[in-house]
Amino acid sequence: MKNNTQQKLKNILDISSTLLFRLMLWLLSFLPYKNRIKFGSSFFSIFVSPLLGNSKRISENFSFVMPDLTNQEKKKLIRSINKNIGRTIFELFSPNDFSEFAKKAKITGPGFKTFKSAVDLNQPIILVSGHYGNYDVVRAKLRYENIEVGALYKPMQNSYFNKLYLEKISKIGQPLFPRGRSGMSEMVKFLKTGNCIAVLFDQVMGRGEPLSFFGKTAYTATSVAQMAMKYDALLIPFFAERQSDGFNFDLHFDKPIVHSKPEKMTQQLNDLLEQRVRTKMDQWLWTHKRWKKPKN
Repeated sequence: MKNNTQQKLKNILDISSTLLFRLMLWLLSFLPYKNRIKFGSSFFSIFVSPLLGNSKRISENFSFVMPDLTNQEKKKLIRSINKNIGRTIFELFSPNDFSEFAKKAKITGPGFKTFKSAVDLNQPIILVSGHYGNYDVVRAKLRYENIEVGALYKPMQNSYFNKLYLEKISKIGQPLFPRGRSGMSEMVKFLKTGNCIAVLFDQVMGRGEPLSFFGKTAYTATSVAQMAMKYDALLIPFFAERQSDGFNFDLHFDKPIVHSKPEKMTQQLNDLLEQRVRTKMDQWLWTHKRWKKPKN
């Protein structure tokens, strides 16, 4: 009886919160895109982020890996990080306007030429990045270039909100595969037939390997590297970096990671992400418990 009551309450809360968010999106849709993103960023930073405890986790991560930061530097970075998170969220929920900016992204880096050649040869390609800038720029930009990019997404626990989320991010690019056994299987089939997928690797998932990130042990899954080796796929790191105006992006493709040992390949990914984050500290999602030790 208690479980049924709890489930009903959860259902009511899920429906209510989703309806409220839909109402907010509808009201914001009357604003020009830039004003919409600015408002969403401020709303998230002022009202949502404190409820989630973001600032505390960000501060703890800074204290752990960058103890020399002053309190003033921390506070300034925390404000910028929360605003960047808010921008990213409201960009994803404004897929059409966001895609218009994303498709104008300037492409840089030594890996894009190799990427284009592999696309022409129908070679499997894994584009890999972290939660940096707005990672979905790559799907929108390559869709504009008539290149299909498959991607995993994490289904939300709130099924009503998940429906809205999937509806929005599907407009940025397809196909999308839900995280889990079934979704992974479908994504692998897509990759094996000579297609391109984009994945993020910088969260703790399962046990992972005790690799280094910002000079500290960060347990990191090597599954992306293993997949690249198993299916003879190019493994190309990319970074979609937000520009100073807050709306445009540079899309950087690094040269492919040479197939070797999965641990070595994944450490290279960690190193590249760290180098990028150190140049633009506020563009990475510091709210992750990135350095926690996984449970046995």
